[in-house]
Amino acid sequence: MVPWDGDLTPYMAEPMDTLKSRRYTSTIFVGPARTAKSVSLVDAWAMDTIVNDPADFLLVQISQEKAAEHSQKRLDRGFNACPEVRAALSPRAHDNNIHSKFFKAGNFLKIGWPSKNIFASSTYKRVAITDYDRIPLNVGGDGSTYFQASKRTQSFMSSGMTMAESSPGFYVTDSTYRVSSPHEAPPTPGILSLYNLGDRRLFFWQCPECGEHFEPEFKLLVWDKEIDDPGKASKEVFLACPHCGAMHQEKKPLERGKSLKWCLNKRGVWVPEGCTVDQNRQLHGERKDTHIASFWQKGPTAAFQTWNELVYKYLAAMQVYESTGEMHDLQTTVNTDQGLPFIPPKDQDRSANELMDRRDDYGCKEVPENVRFLTAAIDVQGGKKSRFEVMVLGWGEDLQSTVIDRFNIEKSKRQDPENPDKFVRVKPSAYLEDWDLITEKVINKTYPLTDGTGRFMPVLLTACDSGGEAGVTDMAYQFYRRIKKLGLSRKIMLIKGRDGKGGKDTSVIEKSYPDNTKREDRKAKAKGDVPVFLLLTDKIKDTVQNSLSRDKVGPRYVHFPKWLPESFFDELTVEERGPDGKWRKPNSQARNEAFDLFVYNWAAIYERKADRIRDWENPPLWALPQDSNPELISTDKQQAVPTRRRRRR
Repeated sequence: MVPWDGDLTPYMAEPMDTLKSRRYTSTIFVGPARTAKSVSLVDAWAMDTIVNDPADFLLVQISQEKAAEHSQKRLDRGFNACPEVRAALSPRAHDNNIHSKFFKAGNFLKIGWPSKNIFASSTYKRVAITDYDRIPLNVGGDGSTYFQASKRTQSFMSSGMTMAESSPGFYVTDSTYRVSSPHEAPPTPGILSLYNLGDRRLFFWQCPECGEHFEPEFKLLVWDKEIDDPGKASKEVFLACPHCGAMHQEKKPLERGKSLKWCLNKRGVWVPEGCTVDQNRQLHGERKDTHIASFWQKGPTAAFQTWNELVYKYLAAMQVYESTGEMHDLQTTVNTDQGLPFIPPKDQDRSANELMDRRDDYGCKEVPENVRFLTAAIDVQGGKKSRFEVMVLGWGEDLQSTVIDRFNIEKSKRQDPENPDKFVRVKPSAYLEDWDLITEKVINKTYPLTDGTGRFMPVLLTACDSGGEAGVTDMAYQFYRRIKKLGLSRKIMLIKGRDGKGGKDTSVIEKSYPDNTKREDRKAKAKGDVPVFLLLTDKIKDTVQNSLSRDKVGPRYVHFPKWLPESFFDELTVEERGPDGKWRKPNSQARNEAFDLFVYNWAAIYERKADRIRDWENPPLWALPQDSNPELISTDKQQAVPTRRRRRR
């Protein structure tokens, strides 16, 4: 703990001043990490309230755990280091605990987390909400944390204050939307929607060369884009003035030995929407008439984050995205490092017509030469039209995929009592024998190669849905036990979707062994003997979408054969990603089976860790090229074709 030094983060002075202004009832601050926004707008404001203007204060953290951590690691340490705050604390030991603190003046500090109880029937003169975009948009069914909090300060009128600060954390809801001015944030939930309600202040620097003011954004950073290595490319980073083109170096001494960033931050100006700033740093124009003071700071100005770090994190995240389709790291660095809302790359490229135009002649349910192994996916459908939906994908080098087969298993081997010449529809929720069709038509299925050698490729692994209408899960477990007795358990995996725990859970697949032997209310009997793979389906759908969006042949590109009908592509493109990052159908009747089947096939890829293959010259044996793949079956002997086995390095 050291004394406060406002020169380290001079851009925080104006936002801090608005917290005590009777002109505003709310202060909204949007900014990247490493700006000291939490220390300035939460901790410092709480301590200033305790010493200089005692009043009841509510601090809202993102969770109970974080509230306790904030209280013990930040507030308690700050209080102990400040003689004025120590003197203001109540001397009674029971008045000072983790989540509530009382003071001699009678004021009260509550450290809580988002819930209906924290706001219900409570009145506070000041409320601070930290990390706003990591809090659910709807708390307890009563609306957002901000609007519930602002109700708690309303009775204090102009002396009440609600503050919310955060880095952006959501997707842009409409990437085609054009903002009316540089001060307007694009449509997105969370902190930026609150920012748009206020006077929309942006932090401007004055160029030392031309004297013109501009907003330092990530897009103004310049580095050598010809270098592929993120570490080397980010060694030298400059910021270009958009007016004169002057290239500025972050650590270049400017005055009194201080760096350029320090000096420009010191002379920086917060410019509201409707105003301009002249070379004497004077504002002109008329700002928006609102009782909300809102601020939006971008990454290059953050005092404790270098431009080299900004560029390195972005390039490293882009490298992950381009090689795997995974966007989590990319979204994180755009949100928390650059201070910007996230627009997924190529988010608008996935249309049914565009995908249909990519169809080519890959043979009818045959395996092209570039395919090294097959996976299959099964989606269990219930209701009057119960069936097993099946799709088989062929995978090649760098996980390029080709649709090999797409069909439904609808008819069982059970005779129709009214017409013995016909068979009744499968009923996955009731008849275990109907599941045996999966063994015959999917697990043990082989597909001919297109090279004319008379060889066949078997399905390496089948991912089968284990959820749906009542009875399906129990049948799926029984089917797995039957498959295990046949020695085929390595060729099938049962899958089920799972919740991402509000973004805390980021692993795409997790192996579990359900055991509900102590739960009498469960119909599906699980004894801990059946493995079920739990999928973070929204993240896998991001991967599928990124693969479908790739318009040039390369890693993870998807090939479509000519025989696929138009309805297949409608199913692929019907779902839309919401502002919270979750995928949804526009209506409950829309068909999305093809999209889900791609997700399930990717589950098989993750289970076999094919996404981790880096050396395709020396992959696992089942991923070798066709001329040396030991998994292939010959027509005459129906056994593995003898080949020279290669060791993995």
